[in-house]
Amino acid sequence: MAAALSNYSDPDSVPHDICIRILLCTLYLSCLIHATFYCVAKVYQLVISFFTTNQCHMFLPRNFYIITHVFIVFGNCGIRNTQTAMIIERCVATALVDTYEKRCRTLGVILTSVVIIATSMEVGFGFYIIAGNHLMTNSLMYPDSKSGNVTLTFAIILVFSCCSLATTISLFCFNLHRRRRRTLTSRYQSVENLSTSALLCIISIIQLVTFALYAFAMTYLRLMQNSNPLLDAYKEAGYLVPLTTFLIPFATIVFIENSKKRRRTGIDGMLKMKTNGQEGWENYAAVYKRQWK
Repeated sequence: MAAALSNYSDPDSVPHDICIRILLCTLYLSCLIHATFYCVAKVYQLVISFFTTNQCHMFLPRNFYIITHVFIVFGNCGIRNTQTAMIIERCVATALVDTYEKRCRTLGVILTSVVIIATSMEVGFGFYIIAGNHLMTNSLMYPDSKSGNVTLTFAIILVFSCCSLATTISLFCFNLHRRRRRTLTSRYQSVENLSTSALLCIISIIQLVTFALYAFAMTYLRLMQNSNPLLDAYKEAGYLVPLTTFLIPFATIVFIENSKKRRRTGIDGMLKMKTNGQEGWENYAAVYKRQWK
């Protein structure tokens, strides 16, 4: 995470658009929130497993469970909602490729605000699931009486992840085969759209694969291992969201480092002026015309 934020601070290493920069920072922050509170919960469980002698102390304190569970869910929802905001931002950038840089400077701030509000509302609406007096052994668990709601949520998120991946692939293919733009600004924006769409495809694939494996594992455990005394331990082992919070920053670093050279080469190619043939003569004529005005 620290490496991702350090790489993010280099102006040559991140996308040109300020909107996508803001959304990438929000995505990193969501990963950091999830990773931080997940680590806190795991360290606490490890400590009490070594030093407690009373079996009743294995259950988490009520306030600790609520706080860690809420922030873990907040980070999880924030990752998904930020991905949606990034897809919306790229759709707008693709549709308004000729005027996007001038007309949509505040879109990133607006989408980030919507992400924060929507994530807070999701966490607030789901708070009733953990609000009762339930004894939990780790911060990831939820009451068995709410398993139906969780299964429905898994199904909705899985369909949503598939739609997100299909949308990002469509954006990438559309920008890849788009006709050559006339102005330098629109040509550069088209290159930005293509590069960022590729990055979104990578993020979407990571989220879809890890969440699909997690959802299938949880469904299998509830259907086939529901009476197993080690069920809680199996569920905790099958929780793959921390893998997402690691892979997203890592994949971003690798992608940005590889695209840095391609960006500079592409910019050099767009700035080169042809000097031969009819197009070369038109370029020289335009330069001389500006000089004699």
